[in-house]
Amino acid sequence: MRKKTYLANAIEIADMKAQYDSEAKKLVSDKKVLSWIIKYTVREMADCTLKEIEAAIEGIEVAAVPVYPGRKKKEAVMGMPTQDNVPNEGTITYDVRFYVITPGGERLKLILNIEIQRNYYPGYDLVPRAVFYCARMLSAQLNTEFTAENYDDIKKVYSIWLCLNSPKKEADTIVEYRIKPEVLYGLAESGHRYDLLSVVLVGLSEASCIREETPLHGFLGTIFSEKLRPEEKLQILEEKYEIAATEEVKEGVNRMCNLSDAIEERGMQKGIQKGIQKGMQKGEQLKLIELICRKVKKGKKPEVIAEELEEDIASVSAIYEAVLKTAPDYNSSRVYELLNKISKDNENERPV
Repeated sequence: MRKKTYLANAIEIADMKAQYDSEAKKLVSDKKVLSWIIKYTVREMADCTLKEIEAAIEGIEVAAVPVYPGRKKKEAVMGMPTQDNVPNEGTITYDVRFYVITPGGERLKLILNIEIQRNYYPGYDLVPRAVFYCARMLSAQLNTEFTAENYDDIKKVYSIWLCLNSPKKEADTIVEYRIKPEVLYGLAESGHRYDLLSVVLVGLSEASCIREETPLHGFLGTIFSEKLRPEEKLQILEEKYEIAATEEVKEGVNRMCNLSDAIEERGMQKGIQKGIQKGMQKGEQLKLIELICRKVKKGKKPEVIAEELEEDIASVSAIYEAVLKTAPDYNSSRVYELLNKISKDNENERPV
């Protein structure tokens, strides 16, 4: 049987990740799920019940529709587009974007964007990117929510980031970044409207559903857990968080779990083929595994380890995932056995 090439595996993994991301966005765009996120991240809605928040959500769009700021106001009526295209500034696509009409006499309108971030270290700081998203959501309102003659109509924006694989120091946290006035001189009492944007980072880890630092961490930790099976997730969501197991929710949870398992399996196979199976002797393999084990214990991520050891990221990622399976002992011999077992299982894979 001819094994799949590295390129074939890489293409398949990329496709699986795209599908996983798509399913995650669909699940998060459910109003009941959104109401949990909003409850613990949007200060204007903190005192509302989950049902009140759910009723206040309008115009949900999931990474699809382009919008061109500058069009006539009468055209900006339905929905909340997930793409901003500003002349000379390029195009950005939001994961999920929608409106929330806050309860009360004023009925203040908020524009919210939620991002699902799997990689906490994409090569840059996430906060400046999130601030940029807020800035684009503000500028995109020109001639849709406000005009150059009346800036008072600008709607406040939120960019909320669900960071799934947060490092230990960021896990189980909720951090908000917003504009606040600071009087540098004198006794000025500003009555200006300055609270126009907020960035919120929700740090999640695999243990979030167990530690439950806040109800939101327990809730999101359950949804995104890679260890809980679909039936376990659905039971917890229904019994603990009152999320009915509708057909849409069942399908989303099942597909996310299945894709997550497939991504993990393919990722390890790809790493084995590209790194571990390229002629290294057992002693060399164990040496590399031991080095990676030590760095994993220190909380370092695959991309950092790969750079420090000058190794291929695919190989390091494969070993890294196997190392995590041996926690808390991080036994290098056990990692070696696990990788070899996957390698042998892959030998019987059907040809492509």
